Amino acid sequence: MNNREKKIRIFKLFSQNLEWVKEHKEINFIPDFTNGYICPICFNVFFEQDLESSVPNPLTLEDVPPASLGGKPLTLTCRSCNSKNGHELDVHLLNILLENDSKLFLPNSKSKASFEVSGNKVNGSFDIDSNGTANLRIEPQISHPDQYRNFVKKMEQTTITKYSPLFHQEKLFSEEIRTPEFTMNFQRVYNERRAEIALLRVAYLIAYANLGNGFLMNPGLYKVREQILNPDKEILSKVFWIRHQFPKEMEGINIISQPKELQCFLIVFNLKTNSKSTQYAIALPGPSKPSIEVYDYIEKYLCVGDGTEMFNFTAEHIMSRAYLKTRDYAFASHLFWQRYTHPDYKPNFPK
Repeated sequence: MNNREKKIRIFKLFSQNLEWVKEHKEINFIPDFTNGYICPICFNVFFEQDLESSVPNPLTLEDVPPASLGGKPLTLTCRSCNSKNGHELDVHLLNILLENDSKLFLPNSKSKASFEVSGNKVNGSFDIDSNGTANLRIEPQISHPDQYRNFVKKMEQTTITKYSPLFHQEKLFSEEIRTPEFTMNFQRVYNERRAEIALLRVAYLIAYANLGNGFLMNPGLYKVREQILNPDKEILSKVFWIRHQFPKEMEGINIISQPKELQCFLIVFNLKTNSKSTQYAIALPGPSKPSIEVYDYIEKYLCVGDGTEMFNFTAEHIMSRAYLKTRDYAFASHLFWQRYTHPDYKPNFPK
């Protein structure tokens, strides 16, 4: 299936799902439309002709997570949101993960770097190959000529007398080779806050891709979208993740049902570089309380120390199914939310 066929398939799937959502008596769009597609980021409406790349702002395939981190095309976003978020968010997430790999000297990691000795700095790269061998490469074409020459001269191996001539005259001419020390700094450019918001965007799109347009009918998500569109503003609390290693069975979409102050959608996913796979767990507000106040609870109670303290909670995993293909599941996210956060709900713990 080529990219155009993928776009048509995704468009028709979400467009039909949107028609089912619009059948709800309390859902109204002004002006109304049919057979449309809502960009989940900017909320603008698009139609099938907007799949053509020749239009000013066409619909584009959206890799979730980003393709550079192991994702695949799951949904569509408009080109404006796709390219803007890629430049403002995804690149920062990628760079911080790649730099972390380099700092840990992991196999298959690579980063731009600078090397300095005695105040002489040169630019180059540092990588670890698949066998764990470190390779440092100096690039004179992007280094200052004088500093490059001085750096090379300083790094030449020198010999020193190893033994004191006062007490070891028989070893007067014994020598050892000493290599000068140098410092190395990684040169990847990233903004940590933007990388965090990129994680929020990944979680939001995973939930949308699996639960459809009904998931978007959630007032708590308005602030999430606003934060994604305005990464330099502090619209949400600084903390919207839960730092905990969850079992593989919880990867995907979950609902935390207890404690009630922590009720939220919990999206657990992995990001993959050439060196490793890292799990992340991002909280998204539900359609009723505590809504976005869940982030205040996370920051106050789950960020003690390094944030890895154990905490008691109950969560229900939402199985991966073709919810978008069935009218009865147009509001699947709300059905699950009402079931698992109801005051009388009793979790089925294994005996």
